[in-house]
Amino acid sequence: MKKTHIPKLDDFLGGGIPEGSSVLFYADPGVECEAFGYQTLQSRLEEGDHGFIFTNVTEPSSILYEFEKFGWDLEKEMEDGQAFFVDGSSYFIGVPVMGKYSIEDYSQIEKVVHTAITDVPDGVGVINNLSALIDYLDPGETVGIIKKWNKAARENKTILLYIFTEWDYETDLIDEIKDSMDCLVNLSTIEERVIIGQGFMVTGATWTTPSSSMVLFNILRPGGVKIFIPKILVTGPYNAGKSSFVKNIAPNSVSVDKMALGQVPTTVAMDIGHMEHKGFVADVFGTPGQERFDLILDLLSKEAVGAFILVDSTDPHTFPRAKEMIKKCKAEAIPKVIVANKQDLPDSLTPDEIRKAMRIDSNIPIIPVSILKNEGIDEAIDALLEILYR
Repeated sequence: MKKTHIPKLDDFLGGGIPEGSSVLFYADPGVECEAFGYQTLQSRLEEGDHGFIFTNVTEPSSILYEFEKFGWDLEKEMEDGQAFFVDGSSYFIGVPVMGKYSIEDYSQIEKVVHTAITDVPDGVGVINNLSALIDYLDPGETVGIIKKWNKAARENKTILLYIFTEWDYETDLIDEIKDSMDCLVNLSTIEERVIIGQGFMVTGATWTTPSSSMVLFNILRPGGVKIFIPKILVTGPYNAGKSSFVKNIAPNSVSVDKMALGQVPTTVAMDIGHMEHKGFVADVFGTPGQERFDLILDLLSKEAVGAFILVDSTDPHTFPRAKEMIKKCKAEAIPKVIVANKQDLPDSLTPDEIRKAMRIDSNIPIIPVSILKNEGIDEAIDALLEILYR
């Protein structure tokens, strides 16, 4: 099995992609799909495999620039002989041809790409984009070419990654293309209440029964494909360490300060940040802890998909307030983790003692944390992500 190193995708695929398999990344128009093929290729190159990109939609120089924006040095890997282009674009738009192989007539495509496949045994080939093939060739001819390429890939143990923007083609043609593949990954737009984004799910694989889950994703430059969590709430009683926690998990977070009611000499801060962790990205919102700002808590909690509940492990008198805040932010109905802060202090309660005092269900993780000593924070994030994508 060869890993794609795309977050969650390898889990959905049962560990990765078997040698010689064909994978179709098929996308709604407007959804970024090339990054899935490029990131898989890049991850395989970094592990010593060889590979190529067949492009008939843009010239190779533009793809090199795209890799550079992602933070990947494809040009160096080409210089080292690990990767090459099959240039099926430059000649047709009148720019200098670039690549180990080039195409000047569409009748050459089948044989040239077949040769490229045999050049990278045990490697990876990216076919970008099937839509252009359909537009320039007879639909039946396109399906026949795909089947021949897939046969060559199986014989050479080469993984083929097809990029396909699913325009308004005949249903029978799309079904034939999908039937010729070992694995199907759907990339689509998602709209749910106010959440609008892009998501992917594996809709079929010959070697495993994939999860039926669809996950949101973002494409970052640099970074590549990341799983996107629209809104994580950080809340808890006053002085539990919420702002410090947000600052730790989202170092570039900002505090939106406002004088409470314009007259009370207390400053309330809503902490807003962006978290990146092990292939996941999330927008993080921290709330004030005082009861008079529960209206803000109610507003910020809308559309939250997960929550960290901060508690002061040394102050059990605040535990009832923490449970009240769980109820007010509707965290009872969403994945949540209790972050037991201040574990570095000698009078701190253990997670078991906190669970007993708060009467918290055993399926809700309570993670011991010392924000001051930067201990337990990664474990708290891992625990919430595990629940979100279990």
